[in-house]
Amino acid sequence: MIPKLAAAAAALALAHLAVAVPCVQFDTSWNLYAFGGSSDVNLGQNTTWSSPSAQTLTSTGRPPWTGNQTQCLLSQYNNAMYVFGADASDVSTIYIYDFGAGSWTTQTTSSAPSALGNSRSSIVLDHDTNTVYTIPGAGQPMYTLDMSTLTTAASSSALAWSEVENPSFDDSSYTVTAAQAANHILFFGVPSTPAGEADIFVVHYSYFQPNAQTFNATSGSNFPDTSGQAFSIPDAANDVPYQIVFVPDDFSGSYVVTHWTDLSNYATTSDAPMALSLVNSTQTLPAPTSQDAQAAYAASDTALVQIDADGNIYYMLSAVNADYTVASSPSWTKMSYQLSGGSVSSSSIASASASTSGSASTTISGSSATASGASATASGASKSGSATVSASGSASASASSTSGDRMAARADVLGFALALVGVAAAALF
Repeated sequence: MIPKLAAAAAALALAHLAVAVPCVQFDTSWNLYAFGGSSDVNLGQNTTWSSPSAQTLTSTGRPPWTGNQTQCLLSQYNNAMYVFGADASDVSTIYIYDFGAGSWTTQTTSSAPSALGNSRSSIVLDHDTNTVYTIPGAGQPMYTLDMSTLTTAASSSALAWSEVENPSFDDSSYTVTAAQAANHILFFGVPSTPAGEADIFVVHYSYFQPNAQTFNATSGSNFPDTSGQAFSIPDAANDVPYQIVFVPDDFSGSYVVTHWTDLSNYATTSDAPMALSLVNSTQTLPAPTSQDAQAAYAASDTALVQIDADGNIYYMLSAVNADYTVASSPSWTKMSYQLSGGSVSSSSIASASASTSGSASTTISGSSATASGASATASGASKSGSATVSASGSASASASSTSGDRMAARADVLGFALALVGVAAAALF
């Protein structure tokens, strides 16, 4: 009885990490948006970021922002954003934001994988076909979702996911890190792939290349063989992107990977839009200031932006030049605006359930915990966060933060879990 309660408390101590995360994205006029706080905002173009004036967006139809692997993808042709994984209780639903109209719609899907990614870089939207590709997790095949019938709003009919094929590489322990360049999807950090190499899925022919592609470092060291976050740098003329920024989890740098091929003849290089020395190359920019593996990223045609899990926003202006070279001495700048509020995901916390019964009570450092065979509750004394545990056959927890301090919400849940451990320990002696 009591050991089960202790196990539930230990599970809750781990589940406190399941904090929902914000994201950033640009519209096609290169206005920056931040999503997932107590409200979503338009932060304007980069000329205003030194003193931003946030414009609040509509809350009608917005996602609950409870996912912890949320991805916000720009459909550049349509000036729209497709949001995946924003509802932890329903990963199959896609939220569509129309930048032009400033409105949300919700797209249903069918035959979706049980999970949509084990990272924040596992889903890629093909620029030309408006089709989504993803390896949803370790040991999974490639899935695709044709969204070509959509533009800026959802359709009344569900869109069907379909399985493509297994990767050409072993993904049994892979944290998926993918982005698009030149109609190819590049996979970084594939286990046993050498540093400076990436595996490739060819979108227009729908197959995995049998061998990884080598990218030569133009200076310094090349990108490591680790997982991380990857995102495309959109083309100013709305062509397919040719560059990806890869930020590995070791934060050794921000690696700008340039990839180009002539789709009609892979042996031809005469019409490359960049210097031949940059084709299949890696250039290095400074690592982000906030070394948060759960951060989200976006790019305009010249600027890079990061938002970390606490809503802090960092940006690098003029990071990439028109000739595809990187700036010589750029730096990350912290924006004075911070996205506040947000949610704590309840799905992972609720999954940490255990059978329990019995009664005991204790008070620890201003947070109280009681268990009487019916319920146990705890609340932080000074932060807006709460946790509830039902002891009638199962234990579950939920937490929310409305103060803008996600770490406080984490601490409340963790503190409550530790209180339950104290309850269990006291009852054993």
